[in-house]
Amino acid sequence: MKDTIRVILIDPIDESRLALLRVISGVPDLWLAEVCGAYQGAANRVAEIQPDLAIVVMDSDSEQAFDLIQQMTQQSPNVVVLPASKQHDTSVILRVIRAGAREFLTLPTRPEELLESVNRITTRKDEKPEEVKRGPQLIAVTAAAGGVGCTSLAVNLATTLAKASAHETILVDFDLMFGSIDACLDIVTDNTLQGIVQSVDRLDQTLLKRSLTRHSSGLYLLPHPTAMEESAQIDPDALRRVMMMLKASFPTVIIDTSKGLQSSDFLAFEMADVILLAVQLDLTCLRNTARLLHLFQQFEGLTDRVRLVVNRSGAHDSEISLKKAEETLQMPVAWQIPNATKSFNLARARGVPLDEVASGSKAHQAILEIARSLRPYPVLEPSKPRKGLFAAFF
Repeated sequence: MKDTIRVILIDPIDESRLALLRVISGVPDLWLAEVCGAYQGAANRVAEIQPDLAIVVMDSDSEQAFDLIQQMTQQSPNVVVLPASKQHDTSVILRVIRAGAREFLTLPTRPEELLESVNRITTRKDEKPEEVKRGPQLIAVTAAAGGVGCTSLAVNLATTLAKASAHETILVDFDLMFGSIDACLDIVTDNTLQGIVQSVDRLDQTLLKRSLTRHSSGLYLLPHPTAMEESAQIDPDALRRVMMMLKASFPTVIIDTSKGLQSSDFLAFEMADVILLAVQLDLTCLRNTARLLHLFQQFEGLTDRVRLVVNRSGAHDSEISLKKAEETLQMPVAWQIPNATKSFNLARARGVPLDEVASGSKAHQAILEIARSLRPYPVLEPSKPRKGLFAAFF
């Protein structure tokens, strides 16, 4: 951040304006250039003064504030606009993003919170963080057919990583037509993948996270578009930019792909560090999985990132042996999840992760083992002993 940030404060309400003036005075790096007590004419003053930062409090008249933000971003593109409001629901945040803002300040605020917001939007992040050996960041979960348990694996792996790790995790639904990650966790979200794609050019990391829905496990969710026709409106280049932003914002990004090999799925495969390929030990599934692996071989290095996960292991008396499956697919099985159809169905019906209905089961332990292997960062030092099942794995 610069040594001194020149600020214009725009707020027609006396009470909140005086409160913000006290907050600004508590930040030594901020210099108040002017105070505007009305929205009218404020854009012209900003254009004349050209401050570094314009704080716009929206609570007096949100429509006029939206228009002012949009006008300032067009007339004075070098001025950083910081909207502020006592309202902080996602619809308001997304609207100011579309108006041209890059950050949002929730009121009331404190000097340290204001400084943090200002730092995020005025500092050029030229310094590269110290390189740390880490695990996979972007994990694609797929299968050669529906009904194999791909979504259950993605949901439970994501919630396990979110609960057991200090690092944030997001689950993205790339089954654009018939996705179900929101239903699996009984969540109704305000925003979907389509909405984020439309706003990607105006999002920063902070606004992105504030626009997402967070599960009680700590997991962030980005579900499929609400209307089917919206799936066709997703621009591939914009979707790629969204994924790059997610990688910049989250240590772990998990993608639940469709089973129809849509263009979005190939983007997921291309960007993934690891591809978890769920299979069942039956003839039809193995044949289709072999065909999918053959397709992957057409792309350099893709099969090297594939890890086979046998789901519902032990479900059928006449199932193909593990050894025969590995021979057929010409690839070792990385993990097996024992059959727990009743538990998974119960969890799905209740809209909760598996550990809330079958904690400690063999299937749950298998998912914990997968999560332990795919956690974003290694445990550098042993922590104090903890009670509970997670302690054995994290």
